[in-house]
Order: sequence, then structure tokens, then C-alpha cells
Amino acid sequence: MSQPTYVIGHQQPDTDTICSALAYARLKQAQGERVVPARAGELNPETQFVLDQWDCDSPTLLTDASGERLILVDHNEYSQTVEGARNAEIAEIIDHHRIGDVMTSNPIRFRNEPVGSTATILTELFDDADEPLSEDTAGLLLSGLLSDTVVLRSPTTTDTDRAVAKRLASVADVDYEAYGKRLLQQKSKLGEKAPRELVLGDFKEYEIGTHHVGIGQVETVEPAVALDRRDAVLEAMDELVVERTYDLLLVLITDLLEEQSELLVAGDQTRGLSTAFDIEIHERTATLPGVLSRKKQVVPPLETALDSPA
Repeated sequence: MSQPTYVIGHQQPDTDTICSALAYARLKQAQGERVVPARAGELNPETQFVLDQWDCDSPTLLTDASGERLILVDHNEYSQTVEGARNAEIAEIIDHHRIGDVMTSNPIRFRNEPVGSTATILTELFDDADEPLSEDTAGLLLSGLLSDTVVLRSPTTTDTDRAVAKRLASVADVDYEAYGKRLLQQKSKLGEKAPRELVLGDFKEYEIGTHHVGIGQVETVEPAVALDRRDAVLEAMDELVVERTYDLLLVLITDLLEEQSELLVAGDQTRGLSTAFDIEIHERTATLPGVLSRKKQVVPPLETALDSPA
């Protein structure tokens, strides 16, 4: 029997990455391919809620991809891939982020679009294949789309995302606004998470020039739950800077109702942040009005700041 292909998203998986892996595996399976949906980490409460809502099993946990055949969804940077990806065969990439550093030996299918979610692109791929969407697959894709675009409020949201969301909601037979509110409630369940868990719950690593950077994000309708533990979170960030040798570590505490973020800062490479974000950093904290998106509103100015001469 031929080797299976794993459809897998990034480490610290979010709802878009999990739902995209599940949906694309279903499309590939419908086309007769031997594929397995996989994940590179544990599920967060929002994603578990989604899988329960649509009666879907969790993807297979893949801890080491060495020697495996992979389709990457929702990322294309080695700093975010499952362990062993450098020693795996990358067969395909479907993503909506900046072009990263994943290298392949042969030409592959690489679909990258400036939309709000990978789920949006996958809906288009179902259309391209003339493959009908089942109610539960539409529900999974809608969940990924609404989660990543903060129910279409994020500045990453495009007209394509809005049109796709309405269509998916119709197929899934849900009111996307009402369903989106339920997702936001699940996303906000910070509970008794330890400070380190808050930092790493939704976390991505980047190589920006010669700098090793980590950016975490806590999206919530109750930011005080995290901000009340600010000192402990900063202490956890300092520990991670030493442990993982980050030049810069940022954490965004994003208020989904007020549509702004509190920025917490750690590391040596903080030069230029005030100018890049037009903010005042006081006691390693700053307010970022209107900032909801790590991808669109944080990474680009950060690249400018770190690439600027001293």
C-alpha cells in the first residue's frame, strides 16, 4: 500500500488550521487519494467546540514528520511547521500568509491568496473540483473562516471572505452572526490557564532578517482576565526568551469587543517598536488601537522596525 499523505497545519493549531486540514483531507479522499488529516499540537477550546458542534473527530496527532509526505495548510514557514518537516516531502501548500522559507526538491502546487482564512481558499478548491459541500464540511470551513476573521471584523477580511461566509452558512444551515458570537465566547475561555499557556496558546515564530521572533495572541471578550496577570505573563515571556533564544517576543491581548490590543514586550530587539507602531511603550506595555490581526497589522511594521539601521 502506498504511503499516506498527511494534511497538516501549523504548531499551536487554531481553528482555521484544524478545519482546513479536515476539509482538504475530505476533498482529497473524495478524489481517491490516500490522505490523513493531522495536527501538530493540542486543540484549543474553540476548536474543540467546533469539532463537537459538527460531530467531527480530531485529526491525527503527528509529532514527527520525518520521512512523511505532507500537504501544508495555513502556513509555509519552517519555524511554524510540525517537527521533522525539513526531512519530509512537501507535496503541496495551501495558505493565506506571507511567503516563507519552505523549500522543495520538485515543483508543487502552491496556492496562496490574500484572503482572511485558508478555509476561504479551500471553499474555492471544492468549487474548482466540482465537489459538493456537505453540511458538516461547510460548517467546518465556516468555523475556520469566522474564527480567523473575527467574524468578518478583522482588517484581513475581504469581499471574497464575506461572500464565502454567507454561502457556507447557507449550506451549513446556520446564522453566521449568531454562530460567530458563540465562537467568540469559546475563544474567550481563558479559565485557569497558566501564564505560559496564555503566551503559547496562539503562537507563531518568525525569522525576520537575522532575528528570531515570537508573537503570541490572546483573543478575548474579557481582556482583564489576562491583563490582571500581566506581571506573571511578562515573567513567562522572559523565561521563553532565554529558553528559545528569541531576539524579540511580543504578546497581543486582543479585546474583540473594543477592537484593540494590549502589547506586551520582551527581548533585546525592542528598538524601533515605538516608531513602527506609533505608540509609547510604558513598563513593557502599550495599547494598539484598532489592531486585531497579527498577520496584517503586526508582522509588516515589525519587519520594517527590525530591518531599519540603528
